[in-house]
Amino acid sequence: MLVLAEFEFDAGKDARIIYEALLPELDQDYQRTRTTIGIENEVLVLKVEANDTVSMRAALNGWLRLIKITYEMCSFTPDTQVIN
Repeated sequence: MLVLAEFEFDAGKDARIIYEALLPELDQDYQRTRTTIGIENEVLVLKVEANDTVSMRAALNGWLRLIKITYEMCSFTPDTQVIN
């Protein structure tokens, strides 16, 4: 059974910073899930596709935790800028 989930986070000016911080995580090789992250008008978009509900739960636990932590870190550093 294929399971799909899509989340949108209105991250405002921090969307690009959160996106850049999460990009290295996409390099991980997950056999039972596929994940994409993008930005659309200061909205961070997370899409997860899994082979089953157990894999989806595990993937969402990880990704949502990473997004939450990254967002919280941005609040500690109000003058954070993306470094190219």
